Amino acid sequence: MSQIITKINTSNVVPAIDISAPQNIETLTCAMGCFWGPDCRFGAMDGVVRTRVGYAGGTTDNPTYHSIGDHIETIQIDYDPQKISYEQMLEVFWNGHKPTRTVWKRQYASALFFHNDHQEKLATQTRDNLSSDLGEEVKTELIAFSRFYMAEMYHQKYHLQGYEELITEYRTMYPSLGDIVNSTSAARVNGYIGGYGNARQFEEIFSQLGLSDDRQDLLKNIINKNQR
Repeated sequence: MSQIITKINTSNVVPAIDISAPQNIETLTCAMGCFWGPDCRFGAMDGVVRTRVGYAGGTTDNPTYHSIGDHIETIQIDYDPQKISYEQMLEVFWNGHKPTRTVWKRQYASALFFHNDHQEKLATQTRDNLSSDLGEEVKTELIAFSRFYMAEMYHQKYHLQGYEELITEYRTMYPSLGDIVNSTSAARVNGYIGGYGNARQFEEIFSQLGLSDDRQDLLKNIINKNQR
């Protein structure tokens, strides 16, 4: 294990939580409406390695936010199967949106993109069980994964980018915003800012996030404010 880092310097120090990120990961691809909220919800979870938002589920080539075509706002989550299972990830997914809703625009539809037979089986089972429990049709789409298009960088870690003091510190660690997108530390902080996670969870890992003392204090204040 690398030495835990609590201070930022100018040598592009990488947070300990990123250095120790697992190589063996699995991926959940899903859509739950606007992708900013799910990015926070999953990013704050123990066992999640990285998150990225984008577009999937359509036929339009190279979609963008202002020319999305028939695609859906989507999030991809890489997670450590040794710490959290696909079934547990699905529980968060189903509880994180209203699966019986009729959407007014396909861009904000809910969908679960399965990557293999195992994921398809569990997606179908959990959807059917939920429909039975609710006594209603579940309108969340189950779609075989084909391609994911990354959204524009201003959508990535959206809540984190709203705090100049914090995003500036990440740019010191990672000059490329693409590297920030792949950072477990950035995923956690983005999630905490968005109102997920809690002070206890933060206290357990704050020393691994690579933030300087004053930025840690800022983040603690944000978390405490969100919990009021």
